[in-house]
Amino acid sequence: MRWPKVNDSFIPLGLLTNSGINARVCLGVTEMTAPKEIRSKYTEVMPNVYELVPNEEYHASDGLSKTTICQIHESIALYQMMKASPQKPTDPMVKGSAFHDLVLLPEEYKKNYLVGPTKGKATKAHKKCVLDHPHKTVITSGVSNDIYSMRDALYNNPSIKKILGQKTTLREVSIWVKDPITGLTLKVRPDLVSDGVIYDLKSTIAPHSRAFLHSVYKYNYNVQSALYQDVALMNGMKITNFVFLVVGSKPPFLTAIYDINLELLQEGRDKYREALERYSNYLLSSDKWNGLSYGRETVTL
Repeated sequence: MRWPKVNDSFIPLGLLTNSGINARVCLGVTEMTAPKEIRSKYTEVMPNVYELVPNEEYHASDGLSKTTICQIHESIALYQMMKASPQKPTDPMVKGSAFHDLVLLPEEYKKNYLVGPTKGKATKAHKKCVLDHPHKTVITSGVSNDIYSMRDALYNNPSIKKILGQKTTLREVSIWVKDPITGLTLKVRPDLVSDGVIYDLKSTIAPHSRAFLHSVYKYNYNVQSALYQDVALMNGMKITNFVFLVVGSKPPFLTAIYDINLELLQEGRDKYREALERYSNYLLSSDKWNGLSYGRETVTL
């Protein structure tokens, strides 16, 4: 099934204006959708769009994100397990968050991160530094060197420097909407929004295009692109594209700018719509089967 299929009498769901998939623009959905605790603590820069929400609070808040939607697509049981026992941030996650803040919100980086006294984490000096600064995220000098080199590489690319230097951008904002088809709350956290384009920073060991295509499938980047654009459009924002700003995480810190074609994008949209439909049906059904299909399937090449 091609998603979404929306009855015209219900809502003209706009998807990717000017993309060729569906040129109709979504009606502005501006009801207060963000959780109450978010609305009470953070600045709403436009309807349902909040700035400076910490990662931890964003992930803990109500709403289905790209990560949780992909979990549901694998199995509702996996989503329930991960929700009941949230994963602690891994070292790559911490490095990625520090890199994003350094590039996009340097003042927040200065406020929230501290470079430890050693190159490794397994030293007494590092552990003491963590204990002495409980309100900071302590990173090693090696991580610090890497993320500064990655930032410098981005700014050495003239095209990326121009994008990052734009003043009229939303940076690391969080958006909540009600999906008009299922009624489920969705949330996304775009890195940059400027002139109708969502930009996303990606660090990777292999920034070349063929390797990045592998990452698109491995990490569901096409789901992210479709979901982020659709959520923004559901919220009445004028979005025309989603672009990845890519930098190598190791020397020589190569950079690239990628978007994905309409076929990959539609695959991502189909995948997230299928997951939402599955979860919506699960919530409404008396049969609370949360595993893989319990019917017989034929496995083919």
